[in-house]
Amino acid sequence: MHTYFLGREISRILLIAIVAVLPFMGGCGEDHNPITDDHDEEEIMHADADGFVLKVDGNQVYRQFEGEHKGELTVTVGEEIEVQVSFLDDHEHEFHPGEEEDEDDDHDHENEETELVYAIGLSEYDDTIIEIHLDHDDEDHDDEDHDDEDAGLSFGVEGISAGNTEIKLQLLHGDHPDYTAALLIPVTVE
Repeated sequence: MHTYFLGREISRILLIAIVAVLPFMGGCGEDHNPITDDHDEEEIMHADADGFVLKVDGNQVYRQFEGEHKGELTVTVGEEIEVQVSFLDDHEHEFHPGEEEDEDDDHDHENEETELVYAIGLSEYDDTIIEIHLDHDDEDHDDEDHDDEDAGLSFGVEGISAGNTEIKLQLLHGDHPDYTAALLIPVTVE
């Protein structure tokens, strides 16, 4: 009778152990669930940026990476500059959001869709000193002056009055930011 009791206790302990371990076994998790949509654009199109670079006429004028920055934007009163934005990954390599996903994506998605997923958000600047044009009109600039490297996200900065201000930059993905700059971008209007 003692052996029967001991055998029954061991069986109960094994059953409890198996039941406790089952949730952690491979099984059919959400990543392998045939019911979920593996082609969800929101999951595919997440930008993991650790910094960014601003360029004017192809020349780097500002760089921010992991809370350190160098440079500034400078514009003259009454003039406008076009600023191209490239983001930096954790190895400080430049990328344009959406492009790296296109290379890894085995599905036939239209490139037009991926280009529209991301946008630049700029805020916290003094609008008496500068004016920001997020939908920068390329009609004012010759297309020949732009190379493929600058084909990413851009914005215009127009000098309104002499002074200094700063801009908060975000990479927006739908209704939320994928990236928010740690520091404000300094701007000088001469």
